[in-house]
Amino acid sequence: MKRVCFALLLLLLTPCLIEAQDKLQLNTGFKAGVQASTYQQTEFTLEGYNYNKKSLNTRIGYSFSGFLRLSKGRPYLQTEGIFSIDKYNFSFEPESAAAEAAIPRYKLTTYSIHVPLLLGYNFVNTETYKMSFFTGPKAKFLFTSLSDQDFISFPFVDAREELEPLTFSWVLGLEVSIANICFDFIYQVGMNNTSKYIHVPETGERFIFDRNVDVLGFSLGVTL
Repeated sequence: MKRVCFALLLLLLTPCLIEAQDKLQLNTGFKAGVQASTYQQTEFTLEGYNYNKKSLNTRIGYSFSGFLRLSKGRPYLQTEGIFSIDKYNFSFEPESAAAEAAIPRYKLTTYSIHVPLLLGYNFVNTETYKMSFFTGPKAKFLFTSLSDQDFISFPFVDAREELEPLTFSWVLGLEVSIANICFDFIYQVGMNNTSKYIHVPETGERFIFDRNVDVLGFSLGVTL
């Protein structure tokens, strides 16, 4: 993965050297979007209840951002300040054969700030229409105290998940611009675990819910 990312960076930096005669241009803009998340974790057991990857019921999250873009000809460098609301719904099944009336669920809503550093290249670059590929790392700062957690239909109460306040991911995306309107399609690969553990006060146990977040998103924006 590291070698692939390094190769992509070299590929995007090469045009910057070739097109040295172009003038630098600075643009700003705003975006709003939606995203759906999946976890790379495949299996997890919490006090006799099993979760697997197929049990994740996707809930749509939202994002709002402002961006700053520095371009020189076709290549560009872009950073953003993104406020994101992400929602998850995990369903669990009991380990025992006895069926239960209600399926235990864990609902999670998080609030976070994202700061990516993206390198892009306009492989279509006309006055009114552009299409570009971009890639780069992203840091996510999670407001852990604001997260909404709800363990539903479990035989215990007051369970709490401790979340990692800082995580990183790698972004791949495609942007289409018509005049000053832009459409972004992104795929984000999680690079580290988003969870420390789930604590159940009744038993005093801590359960490791090791998962990386992958995100598929779409946003609509305007360039000023």
